[in-house]
Amino acid sequence: MPKPTASPARPRRRWPRITAWTVGGILLILIVGGVVFAFQARSVWSDLTSAKSDLSSVLKDVKKGDTAQVDATAQHAHEKAAHANDTVGNPLWAVASVIPFAGPNVDAVRRATQATYDLVDGALPPGLTVLGNLQADNQTAEEGGVDLAPLREAQASLPAINKAFAAAHEKVDGIDRGSILPAVDDAIGSLVDVIEEATPALRNAEKYLPTILDIAGGDGPRTYMIVFQNNAEVRSGGGLPAATAIVNVDDGKTSLADQTSTYSFRRDIKVIDPPEQMQALYDSETFTGFGNFTRTPNFPTTAEAFDSLWNITIGQHLDGVVTVDPVVLSHILAVTGPVTAADGTKLTSGNVVKTLLYDTYQRYSGAQQDLFFGDVASRVFTKVAAGKWDVLKMLDALERSVNEQRLHLWFPVKAEQAMVTDLGLDGALPITNKASTEVGIFLNDYAASKLEYFMKTKVAVTCDAPARTVTTSVTITNDVPMDGMTNYQLGIRNVGYGIPRQSFILDVMYFAPPGSKITGVTPDADDPAATRTGVERDRNVQSTRYFVASGETKTVSYTSTLPAGSLGPLSVRYSPTVTNTPVSISDTCTPLFADK
Repeated sequence: MPKPTASPARPRRRWPRITAWTVGGILLILIVGGVVFAFQARSVWSDLTSAKSDLSSVLKDVKKGDTAQVDATAQHAHEKAAHANDTVGNPLWAVASVIPFAGPNVDAVRRATQATYDLVDGALPPGLTVLGNLQADNQTAEEGGVDLAPLREAQASLPAINKAFAAAHEKVDGIDRGSILPAVDDAIGSLVDVIEEATPALRNAEKYLPTILDIAGGDGPRTYMIVFQNNAEVRSGGGLPAATAIVNVDDGKTSLADQTSTYSFRRDIKVIDPPEQMQALYDSETFTGFGNFTRTPNFPTTAEAFDSLWNITIGQHLDGVVTVDPVVLSHILAVTGPVTAADGTKLTSGNVVKTLLYDTYQRYSGAQQDLFFGDVASRVFTKVAAGKWDVLKMLDALERSVNEQRLHLWFPVKAEQAMVTDLGLDGALPITNKASTEVGIFLNDYAASKLEYFMKTKVAVTCDAPARTVTTSVTITNDVPMDGMTNYQLGIRNVGYGIPRQSFILDVMYFAPPGSKITGVTPDADDPAATRTGVERDRNVQSTRYFVASGETKTVSYTSTLPAGSLGPLSVRYSPTVTNTPVSISDTCTPLFADK
């Protein structure tokens, strides 16, 4: 047999010879890449800083109406943002983004740069158009009121702006701010915050602007009632309804159709018929007397009472009801500038509250007071209706009023009421604990006085987590002077109780959270016979009467159970008074309620 032949030997793989030159080449590439990246990072930082400066400048130029400068600055911002965006698209940035420790910081800058470009490229052009149109000189209609054309143009621009913000939000949403250096977070944090806050606000603007245009008379004439509340005679909803203005609105143009006061309507007709358990909480004349509709803190009920009264009187229903008080007027006058009353009194943001709630009672009596209130309301309305004010500043003033629980709106049209509910302007008492778990503590003057101009209040909430209870306290301070008050300002019903006429007589109402029971109140009532219990909006309520003498401070506390199950964030409702009401919530409540 032939001898088998041996298989040929496989050639050995020859690995490249690693020499000092090879290692040096690799290091050189890394060093060069690092140097290039460092220069690029410095360039990006410079471009972003420049673009940020341009954006700050362009907003100032818009307010000045300098169109040419706005265009030039916006173009420069776009160029810088585009250059930075191109730079971070370089493969070096993708590689650097995965390097341990440094990677998250590189990725954060890359994402922030891309987000900036999305905004400058997609949102800035239409945004500048909207802002320019919303300047005071461009929003005033020729015949007075607000020109709706800029708002309609804004409606057309909002989809593009929203698209750009959505793209930017997607970029910054991937940034882990907890893993980046403080210096990097400081540099990009303001941009991230603006995007996260503005994105939902812009979505709401696009969603609600059509409804706002309808409310402004864009779809036909509207008739609204503006109710002016007098906090010197406190009510759960804020104050005694001292006067109203009936306003006609058509295509943004407003006119004052009528003015009324407490004595303009009949008081012998029950305008709404609440359930028995709700009526038990209030005096019998609450829903017959114009001045008592705000005893309930549930604003939709108050508004429906005014609408019913107007229909009984005029034979027509209202298209909406708005409530304000002198503090809201002070915020508005800070934007519009002062007005001068018929008697020569100059009303400014700094003195309008004192003038209306104290000085008027010192200078005038009876019908003269109503004439003065009506004159001031008319002049403020005329000033606002002229439309010569900064709409963005006015929105800030109204937002402040909302945060102070002073401004509420009601509309009978379902879509319009849904909007004010979504925006937290409805003043309705919630009936579930899903969105928030609300405690409410409110004050109603029983003395028939104007003493609460001198009242200060603060609210505190504490909890017993193991017992699953919440205690809500209101501290009331009476600073009424013993001398110098007029007979009209002093308490009328105090004489029947045998107490000084400078003393407050207050019905303190507590609304327990939905599903809760009231288990106690301290101190004991000063008039136990006036204690009322009942149910409103499916919530257990107790009203207790107290006297607070001049120079005295009294704290009233209610304790209630909390229902089983998860609870939304704790929120607090209270009566808006002449001064702001500080609210404190103890850390003892943290275990019971969801985070905001």
